[in-house]
Amino acid sequence: MRQKRIQIFSLLLAILVSLFASHVSREFVAPIDHTLNDWRTRLSIRLNHWYLERNKLDPYERRFVIIDIDEKTFAEQGPWPWRREKVSELLRILTDEYQVSSAALDIVFPEARADDVQLAKQMRKPLVTGAVVYDLLKRELPAIDTGLPATMLATNKVNAPVFLGVPSKANHALIMPQQIGHITPIFDSDGTIRHLPPVICHSKKPTECRPLLEIVAFASLLQNPRFELQKPSSILAAHWELVIKDEAGDTVSSIPLDSDGAIVVPYRHQFRDWVAVSATDVLMRRANADILRGSIVLLGSTALGMGDVVSTPVRSEAAGLEPHAEVLSALFEGNFVYQPRISEVLVFFILLALAAFLRWAIRKIQSPLASAFVYPMWMALSWFGCASLLMYLYMAHEIMLPLVPFFLFPPMAVFFCILAEYYSTNKQKISIFNLLSTYLPKQVAHRLSDQGRGQQIAENSIDATRREMTVLFADIRGFTGLVEKCSPELVAALMHRVFTEMAISVVNHGGTIDKFIGDAVMAFWNAPDDDPDHADHAFQAALEMVERIAGLADFCRTLGVDPVTIGIGLESGTTLVGHFGSAHRRTYTALGETVVLASRIEGLSVQYDQDILIGPNCAIQLDQSKLLYLGRATVRGRQQTIDIFAPKLSKP
Repeated sequence: MRQKRIQIFSLLLAILVSLFASHVSREFVAPIDHTLNDWRTRLSIRLNHWYLERNKLDPYERRFVIIDIDEKTFAEQGPWPWRREKVSELLRILTDEYQVSSAALDIVFPEARADDVQLAKQMRKPLVTGAVVYDLLKRELPAIDTGLPATMLATNKVNAPVFLGVPSKANHALIMPQQIGHITPIFDSDGTIRHLPPVICHSKKPTECRPLLEIVAFASLLQNPRFELQKPSSILAAHWELVIKDEAGDTVSSIPLDSDGAIVVPYRHQFRDWVAVSATDVLMRRANADILRGSIVLLGSTALGMGDVVSTPVRSEAAGLEPHAEVLSALFEGNFVYQPRISEVLVFFILLALAAFLRWAIRKIQSPLASAFVYPMWMALSWFGCASLLMYLYMAHEIMLPLVPFFLFPPMAVFFCILAEYYSTNKQKISIFNLLSTYLPKQVAHRLSDQGRGQQIAENSIDATRREMTVLFADIRGFTGLVEKCSPELVAALMHRVFTEMAISVVNHGGTIDKFIGDAVMAFWNAPDDDPDHADHAFQAALEMVERIAGLADFCRTLGVDPVTIGIGLESGTTLVGHFGSAHRRTYTALGETVVLASRIEGLSVQYDQDILIGPNCAIQLDQSKLLYLGRATVRGRQQTIDIFAPKLSKP
């Protein structure tokens, strides 16, 4: 259950990190975001072309025409800048002879010239829209009513974000047209145009606002159009929208805006998809009148000599009018792409579904071989599934969900899940080790837990070495009578406390507890870890053990029994120590005469009325001034007698 909670927490953490990465580190995420969005844009264009070609549909955008001052025009009409009479003649031919319905100029004429009179006459025609370029200052949320000259009005009564700026380049006063739209782009950090400001207001005079050039040109087809910035009512709609209304107040077009109040340029065309007419063909009357008559024309340039070259998601070297052409096309079609204001909520639930699928796969697939492929297969399916879903929403419903969370979530989820598994595995390993160390000496448990060590021991029939060791036996006196008089529960509580104190004494002095045998404990020193002072450490452990057991007097009285006393035997010598047993069950223990002798010496403690008795081999390694010689004693199972010693602090 705990591992399940950790895994769920890891997946939720991956979702949150993926969702808020762009808010935390814009500099890191922005290049990824730009790359993914450009990939989506180019792929959608290719898929759209494939669909049109398969169904034998016309791929050309014929609802407006681009009048291109291209290289062909320069070759026939001369390099830019032209004389103003030639520009005037171009406009006159378009409006009077070809009878276009609206002409938008993506060109600015800031310098005054002697031949401006004829151009001024053409620029003041109601169907001509001129351009202005702004220096953007900042974005605010001003609560203002903004107006445009003549019959156009932009309102902002809902604190919608407005782009503020000051005009940096415009036609000079003599040739200022009646209709003006701005052509100011928004460059992202990589220099690419992906957004355009729908309206820019003068920073010092907020009542003077200008919509985009193509928006003004589109609205010029209406009588007394109005522009309103407002917040859509639908929760699936964009953050804001710029609404174009006719004289009667009916909505003609609605342009969705992002949270910053910008238009996401709906790139759906390659340059060859536009119907473009060379400006020289217009001047020479070679253009097809059926194409131009009644259409909106965008006058701009693709020639390198004009210097109007920008980077777009479609092309790194695109004409400056291409983003404006995309917006104008979307105005006719009504298919702007936008990011819903609840996009993060939608993304969260999609990622949550992916997380649930991963969680199900982890629980369902138990085979070690199959489990190795769960994460890579899930990552591949997640990326492919999300890419398909996002492309469908983008192309079929114009919904543009952020791509970065879907790109980051699969690797983040795998990363956090692997960390969670690593944590759970380590925790489980520690738990197993702790459990193992309650049955085996801690040092032995450490060695068994080493990679490959346990398997090596299991495969060997014998794993033992001879070492010089000190062995300790400690036994509770009068235990048989205690068991007969007391309940099993009381005996269990008493023995747990007694054995705990004994074990602490051994561990405090670097000893290894071999086993608990009924009411006795066996321990040794210098195995499995080296201990040159094993005899002294065993001696100090015995002294501490006696002291600790004596300190249990009050505890024994609370249980209603007499205070417990123990007898301890110590002896040193060469001993065989290691893993012994069968292939099915083994134990780590010490074997040999030293072990038997230590047990027999402990049995003599009652006879000598001493808490601690020490054999001759152990005594010779201790400080003789701390020992009391008790004489020679006969040990059961041995023909020869041995010298017996006791600590001077023990009973006389």
